Amino acid sequence: MASRYPAQPSYVLVVQDDPILLMMMVEFVENAGCEAVEATTVAEVIRLLETRTDIRTVFTDLDMRGSTVGMQLAITIRDRWPPVELIMISSQPWEAAKIPARGIVLGKPFDRRKIEAAIRTFAG
Repeated sequence: MASRYPAQPSYVLVVQDDPILLMMMVEFVENAGCEAVEATTVAEVIRLLETRTDIRTVFTDLDMRGSTVGMQLAITIRDRWPPVELIMISSQPWEAAKIPARGIVLGKPFDRRKIEAAIRTFAG
């Protein structure tokens, strides 16, 4: 018997400072059956996570503007919001010891199938 109530959408916070890559990452989230919430700065991410309790997954680029701000953001999220899952992408290899618990790093160039499968697993 089908439920009378629609399923709650899974919201994924997509963090990317490059508009073209942001559009591509949002498409991955939507193709995985989730709703994307967009952020382009660390301040935006913090504000959204402080005010929205429905975001259970963050999908972020670790290589934003050629800095390590992406990994620092992931560590901050893990410290302040332990239940939030982390899906990270990077063109650089990361030592497993530096990846926050319950987080994964997927490489570039993008592998659409791997990314969308990870989103479904983490956000579903």
